Amino acid sequence: MLVLVGLGLDTKDLTLRGFEAIRNADTVYLETYTSFAPKNYIAFIEKEAGKHIETIERHNLEDDLKETVALAKKKDIAILVPGDPLIATTHSIILNEARKQHVKTEVFHSPNVFSVAIGESGLDVYKFGPTATLPFWSEHYKPVSFLDVIRNNMENKEHTLLLFDIDQKNRRPMTIREAIRILTDVEAQKKTKTITKNLRVLILGDLGKRSQRIIDVKLGAIGEKIEKELEGKVLSIIIPSRLTFAEEESLQRITKQNQ
Repeated sequence: MLVLVGLGLDTKDLTLRGFEAIRNADTVYLETYTSFAPKNYIAFIEKEAGKHIETIERHNLEDDLKETVALAKKKDIAILVPGDPLIATTHSIILNEARKQHVKTEVFHSPNVFSVAIGESGLDVYKFGPTATLPFWSEHYKPVSFLDVIRNNMENKEHTLLLFDIDQKNRRPMTIREAIRILTDVEAQKKTKTITKNLRVLILGDLGKRSQRIIDVKLGAIGEKIEKELEGKVLSIIIPSRLTFAEEESLQRITKQNQ
């Protein structure tokens, strides 16, 4: 049997059903390339469940997918995923392969960045358009499709959730300064006026954790003080479209609570 277990966003977000699945598994893997597991979380689970947890590399889940799934024919395997298991497409591919090989599967869900970001923002879930990811740029890799998502959502009067990339090599989240640089660079490259200094953004740092920080600010007003407050946090932003009175009221209340 193959089970996918969501770890949620902070230590102890793991559900009781997910914990039971870990404790009953013969082998437990941890996948961390789609997100971060909170510090000391894995050590806590190992101690409480009495299991050794082995970190699994990306190629094991993608290049060696058939072999990894085949192991679940002989023993119970649990794959732990920060956040919710089915947010990243990689995990849906795992389930599809398991079904092809007639391997029984089960999924244990947990809090994830999508539900928590929208809920904590106080904005209407039905007014969000497509989500985009802001990737790190390199010399030969400079995707710009996220700008089209932002612009189309604005035209449709829809809010945009923009997720920040993770530096896999150095295992660190993108900083707000790096994000601003990429956003402004692509804006100059596209010669449009979507991203401006007056653009209102809701910065979401360490969502769902005790260190959570929410800042309602204009892009041009983000300076060293805010950068320092957000240092080391996993970030995303929401670019609001036209707000209703209720949304504006909720946003003011939430950001005041997070000051």
